[in-house]
Amino acid sequence: MPGWLFLTGCSEALSVTATPVKGVDRIQRQETSLDVYCSSGICSFELESNQKVALSVSMFYGEEQPFTKIEGVSVTGESGGSLNIAGPYQFTLEIVPQNTPVAVQVVDYYR
Repeated sequence: MPGWLFLTGCSEALSVTATPVKGVDRIQRQETSLDVYCSSGICSFELESNQKVALSVSMFYGEEQPFTKIEGVSVTGESGGSLNIAGPYQFTLEIVPQNTPVAVQVVDYYR
């Protein structure tokens, strides 16, 4: 007797949370990219996601004023190994769901 088995799955919509910790003026998020505004050039924030996602992060002093050059990015959590500097004011990292948020600290060269 032939039979058919249809499997369907429903996945949760991607949810990324970016929380300012220190020195962040504001964070704008679009799907898998973040624009982080940090007028002092030194700031930290936390990231959480309900599923594995590659994020592109762009750092700005203010509107239309990207960081001149990122001196360093520190990532605390399981995502630290996925960090990649993508340009003078951009980096990418992959985050996965975990019990504690991923902590990110960014320092601009000319702060």
